[in-house]
Amino acid sequence: MTRDLLETFCALPSDFALYAQEPPRLAVGSPGKVGISRLKFEKFGDKTHLIESFNQMPARAHHPLYYDPHLPGMPYVFFVNPTGGIVQGDRYTYEFRLEVGAEAFITDSMATKIYKMDRNYASRHAEIYLGKNSRLEYLPKDIIPFAESRWYQNTVIHASDGSKMLFSEIFCPGRIAHDEYWDFSVFASKVMIEKGGVPIMIDSALYRKEDKKYMKTLFGDRVFLLSAYWYSEGLTEGKEQITFGDIYGGVTEMPYHSGIVVKALSNNLDELQKFQIDLWGIFRKVEVGTEAPFLRIY
Repeated sequence: MTRDLLETFCALPSDFALYAQEPPRLAVGSPGKVGISRLKFEKFGDKTHLIESFNQMPARAHHPLYYDPHLPGMPYVFFVNPTGGIVQGDRYTYEFRLEVGAEAFITDSMATKIYKMDRNYASRHAEIYLGKNSRLEYLPKDIIPFAESRWYQNTVIHASDGSKMLFSEIFCPGRIAHDEYWDFSVFASKVMIEKGGVPIMIDSALYRKEDKKYMKTLFGDRVFLLSAYWYSEGLTEGKEQITFGDIYGGVTEMPYHSGIVVKALSNNLDELQKFQIDLWGIFRKVEVGTEAPFLRIY
């Protein structure tokens, strides 16, 4: 895709314009404020290796683990944040590259906690390159914007022939147990999947603190929101296997028969997390023909 189109998609939403002019207490670009992680996976024989790994604190990815009894050659990579959370002025950049036929699973060791901010904002840009016939299973942990936080994230997925991906995360609008429901200042998230320079799907969300009064319209009487993007060219099965039970949700087909988007709402976070794992299991069975293992977090 053209660089202009990418820059337009990733451009900072106008709601952040005034925040961007505020100098944080520790300047953007200072040590510990710019987290960078670049991971590159390549397959040799039956095993995928993490051949390149660059991490700049506070972003850090652990050494890959191989514990999947169904896919012993597939690496599991866990992100850790030694600071415990994200503060004003933090800028994160992730880049994941999967070469031809590579496969990998990426997640976090803990939820993404976005702390209170009185100056500037925090952001994360993730760019994912899927090589031909590669497969990525990317399930970040829950994202929790605390009261008065300001967060912008965007994820760009570059697909290739035969590549497949499941990307899912859960949005928790504040620390519910601390009565901080929907008390963040602004939260914005964008996801785009493109192939050959042609955007296939764009999903954009922008929530403001004042939107709390519209919650019945936005979320009904539910609290937590799951979003999942199952990319797979010519996907013809899997949709009918998704059962929501007590969760309120739905499935939408992507253009060009290239996959599905799943949205689900619940008041029970544990229930929604289980649904996410069940969805991963369906993805694994349809795309690989194996079960998903028990996900061990270290």
